[in-house]
Amino acid sequence: MAHTKETIAVIGIWLGLLLLSACSASTPTSTSTLDLNPFRTEVAATVLAQVIQAQALTPSATLIPSPTATLAPSSTPAETPTASISPQATLASWTPGATTTNLAEWVSQSVADGTVFSPGETFTVTWRLKNVGTSTWTPSYLFRFYSGNAFGAPQEILLGQEVASSGIVDISISMKAPTTLGDYRSDWVMSDELRSNFKEPVFLEITVARPVTPTPTTTSTATPTATTSVTP
Repeated sequence: MAHTKETIAVIGIWLGLLLLSACSASTPTSTSTLDLNPFRTEVAATVLAQVIQAQALTPSATLIPSPTATLAPSSTPAETPTASISPQATLASWTPGATTTNLAEWVSQSVADGTVFSPGETFTVTWRLKNVGTSTWTPSYLFRFYSGNAFGAPQEILLGQEVASSGIVDISISMKAPTTLGDYRSDWVMSDELRSNFKEPVFLEITVARPVTPTPTTTSTATPTATTSVTP
């Protein structure tokens, strides 16, 4: 702003001198004429130099580039994991029957669950089953070991007789208790001639333990006393 004011002042002086010289030229005088051309040239050069210097000192406005908008990366929607359905675990030995017409119902058993046996002791268990299905059990039907401990019995027992619907049958199996102490369980299931298992197995639970030897009790014997009889 200061350089601009100085420039305007110099230009004003220069214009004033020009006007003054013009007036002097138009008025005749008898005196010798002063030659102002060199002075005008010097003033013009001075004014031009100051104008150039003022322009050089005045900082030119630098255009600041407008910031360009940076596009934010678009978020890629994450894939939603789909729930995978795992197959349900089934018993390896379970073979469901082709139909629900083969059904057995437990009625009773001769060896009660929790019976205690000595190691290696033999016994016979009898299951009483009822045919609650609509099919007749043929002699080719089987009573099969399902899981647990077979207690030395065969894996399959042939039914050997026909059992009509609502009929009852007793199945007896000879078994032997394990030699190791502990609790054991044996599961068995009815199946048809194609070895398709019925729906519900039956089972027996026993305990193997050493027999408790009873401690003999001592019986005290009365000491006989001498009886003296007096003969009159």
